[in-house]
Amino acid sequence: MNAIDTIIYLKETLLCYLEELKEIHSKHNDLFAYGEKTAYTECLEILQLWDNAAQHGLDFEIEKRYPL
Repeated sequence: MNAIDTIIYLKETLLCYLEELKEIHSKHNDLFAYGEKTAYTECLEILQLWDNAAQHGLDFEIEKRYPL
């Protein structure tokens, strides 16, 4: 797998995990799940720095779609 394919795979995996955790809205309900959601969100925000991020579906505000 080349670098671009790896970035795309990582993006898709992170989005999948965030969809699974979408119901977690408070760190008081489940600290581990909240920590996961925070980490995945931060990773996606870093991936948005990639020059081709928008072309690969990262052209949205992550914390609006997956609020912490």
